[in-house]
Amino acid sequence: MNIAIAFLVFLAAAMILWGVGELNYRGFNYEEDVPHHPDPTAHQGGEYVELSLRDILLDNSTKGYSAVD
Repeated sequence: MNIAIAFLVFLAAAMILWGVGELNYRGFNYEEDVPHHPDPTAHQGGEYVELSLRDILLDNSTKGYSAVD
């Protein structure tokens, strides 16, 4: 009988916490964080340039000792 009581207490606690979470979610307003200044590494020459895989591998620094040569 003790396990049945423990299960009912668990269900009651779960329902209470679920209700608190739902009430908290309804009062939550998300606003995207906009940085005050742009990231200088994100843009090259004032315009964003997406690199291809080939361009990334040309400047790869994981070539071991030959990368410092």
